[in-house]
Amino acid sequence: MTLLNLAHMKSRFLLLILSVFVLFGCAKQHAQTTDENVDVVKIYNIVILDRSASMYPLRGAAVQGYNGILEVVRNAQEQNALVQQNYITLSFFNDSVTNVFDCDTIRNIPDLLLDDYRPIGNTALLDAIGISLDSLKIKLDSLENATAVVTIISDGLENASKRYSIFAVTDRIDALKEHGVMFVFMGTNQNVEQTAASLHIDNYRVFEYTAEGMKEAWQSGIDASADYYERMSQYNKDTKGMSKQERNEYYRDRNKEDGWFK
Repeated sequence: MTLLNLAHMKSRFLLLILSVFVLFGCAKQHAQTTDENVDVVKIYNIVILDRSASMYPLRGAAVQGYNGILEVVRNAQEQNALVQQNYITLSFFNDSVTNVFDCDTIRNIPDLLLDDYRPIGNTALLDAIGISLDSLKIKLDSLENATAVVTIISDGLENASKRYSIFAVTDRIDALKEHGVMFVFMGTNQNVEQTAASLHIDNYRVFEYTAEGMKEAWQSGIDASADYYERMSQYNKDTKGMSKQERNEYYRDRNKEDGWFK
């Protein structure tokens, strides 16, 4: 056998070994992304963040807190990859509404930078909620197993919305709550309890109008988010085999029982 033939045989053998490893790796990867005993639930984490001028003193704390939520969702995705797919929407609002990210998978979401968040203008709170919920409803209606958490953060009262009334917004919130969506309101410089009640939101948190006050509020939201994602991994196991309506009702009832803030 010539040296050339020997080299050729070695090359073919190495190629065969490499192919086996590649096929094994693909099979292993496929096995890790499915679980026959659990239906994968898509969880949409919607953050609606006030970017009006009065938020400027709280700018750093707002960015830090939002990034803390991202870290919780990333950890939840890593720990529950077989049973959850997590998505992020971040909307800013002042006189208008800006979607920074719109239902992107958590792996595609970078941390927010201070330069990304420059408060200015007024407070179109109702428009921000209405636009976000209309978009969310389209996604949830098209999916068999999906739910969401909607977190709204504002330091002031509504004063700039043009498209949505309070009645239009509460109709949307009530409908989505019946489908298992969790709503959270965090606010300051207003009657937060009254504002949350007017929006038909049961879970609310008041924070002082200081950077430290906002950090504390975000931390409570971060802790609650971690608890929620842990619960959802169990909820999803409990609802295997249910119809879409049965599953949504289960999420709704458990949300009422377990709440958000402890």
